[in-house]
Amino acid sequence: DASVQLVANLNRASDLVQSFKQVAADRANPARRRFDVGELTEQVFVGLRPELRKRKLALDIACEPDLVMDSLPGPYGLVLSNLVLNSVVHAYPDGQKGTIGFKAHAFGTEDVEIVLSDDGRGMSPHIRRQAFDPFFTTRRHEGGTGLGLHIVHSMVVDRLQGRLALKSEPGEGTTVRLILPRTVRFET
Repeated sequence: DASVQLVANLNRASDLVQSFKQVAADRANPARRRFDVGELTEQVFVGLRPELRKRKLALDIACEPDLVMDSLPGPYGLVLSNLVLNSVVHAYPDGQKGTIGFKAHAFGTEDVEIVLSDDGRGMSPHIRRQAFDPFFTTRRHEGGTGLGLHIVHSMVVDRLQGRLALKSEPGEGTTVRLILPRTVRFET
């Protein structure tokens, strides 16, 4: 039994290392490549799971199988990381429990729709209007730079050639909807 457990844990550790290596390679190499959205998303989320567990936050992932993009995996992973970490920091104050959701599916024949949502505290209209502005933060006193969502907007629009929409109300959580082309038209 101990040997079986040891081999299973070693295999799991090997998978984690491979996942970290692929995410690091994608971030270091700005070139586009074909990737499965579900597989890359899972690789990105592997690095975020310890922080989510520590904060008692659940991650709910639903991705259409065999959803392939020919795009920039590094910026894609950065967008996902920033959106999830933004929810962790802003949506769940004082150790509040909750769920962060990820859904991805084909949107017509040319695009992919990705929806990241949380059931946290939401945003006031004033905050929502400024959310993507550079250097706007509600956590300046805690060291926040106000660049997280600005980087998300920049990556989605300029690098991934997509568009995004933000929906949030106080007490009702936040939803960010991304429409990304399956194929970027040129390398940026």
